[in-house]
Amino acid sequence: MQKQVIEFNGEAVGAVVPDGDGFRFIAVKYGVWSLDGRLFSRPVEAKRAVTALLSKPPGRSMPAASFWVPGEGDPSISQFGWNAVSAVPLPREETRA
Repeated sequence: MQKQVIEFNGEAVGAVVPDGDGFRFIAVKYGVWSLDGRLFSRPVEAKRAVTALLSKPPGRSMPAASFWVPGEGDPSISQFGWNAVSAVPLPREETRA
């Protein structure tokens, strides 16, 4: 088997390709981007995951926001820094003369 196209409502949204003992999902539509690269044991499992993801009611795809307030014993800010390819710089310490 080479690749198998995965459709939802008659539209191609991705494909699965053999990868070792399983099948790797390759997304071609933004709506299933969260499944991109995921390994499934059978193509039908990828189809079920696509159906479950795209059948959610609008506005329910993201969990409620939560807020974390740093406290004593938490990791330092340097451990949460952006990687080298990020366009967002770390905040700089202000120095006052």
